[in-house]
Amino acid sequence: MHGFTDVDRQPDPKSWVGVLDRLSGEPFYQAYQQRVRELLRPSPGRRYLDVGAGTGASAVRLRDDHDVTVLTVDRSLTMAVAMRARGLTRCAVADAHRLPFLDDSIDGAWADRTVQHLADPRAAIRELARVVRPGGRIVLADPDYDTQVLDIADQDLARRVLRFRADCLLRNGTLAHQHAGILATLGLAEVTVEPRTLLVRNPNAADNVLGLRSWDLLDAPERRLQLGRYGGSARRTRPRRSSRVRGAVRRGGRGRPVRVRGHVLSHRGHRLLPRAVVVAHHR
Repeated sequence: MHGFTDVDRQPDPKSWVGVLDRLSGEPFYQAYQQRVRELLRPSPGRRYLDVGAGTGASAVRLRDDHDVTVLTVDRSLTMAVAMRARGLTRCAVADAHRLPFLDDSIDGAWADRTVQHLADPRAAIRELARVVRPGGRIVLADPDYDTQVLDIADQDLARRVLRFRADCLLRNGTLAHQHAGILATLGLAEVTVEPRTLLVRNPNAADNVLGLRSWDLLDAPERRLQLGRYGGSARRTRPRRSSRVRGAVRRGGRGRPVRVRGHVLSHRGHRLLPRAVVVAHHR
């Protein structure tokens, strides 16, 4: 299970606050998050909701740039404490599947890199549609890990590593390209998709993007189950494979692309792919 699936149960929950802070400083993340906020079409005095808000960095920007009220939700108490320390007082520790808001009470909502971690993504997106008023907008932004490639010599190893990350480490690692269809089935109008591509050339950054360091934190039964699908022993092959990939990434990262990743965005009618942003709005 990925660390962001349950931050508070990690050995060092506060370290995940640092992960988000580092990502928020990256130009790629800044650019697509700015686009997410634009797609909401914020108006002064309106109320907006960030589900899976993390540290609340994007919520703060929306509030300060557009003079709006921003409500935030995250299931992690660690993240809620970080948000409140940064001036986001309207923060709820709550489940994305059961939002603590009335029907049609929000002018617009977004979920950035949240749906990939949820137990029932369709139910959570349905909750977004419930709380956003008619005419409001919903934006979803998530990676689609079916679009990953890794430039190393051992392509068989690369494929196995990427499938492990997409199918085992994440609950919904390959769902992003289906966001638009889910929004449409909920009756949302004007659903659009905007694909974006992340190109990583720095070997250390590629190591972070692949999440290799978190593999050894999986408990032994989970490790055995996952390795049973991909081959190898639970105690030896997996850590060895992790270090093999790190070495291959560093060797392959000298002056050429190491990894390409897509993105998706979505609003009550809109979305992006490999990091896809999907956007839609209420009828």
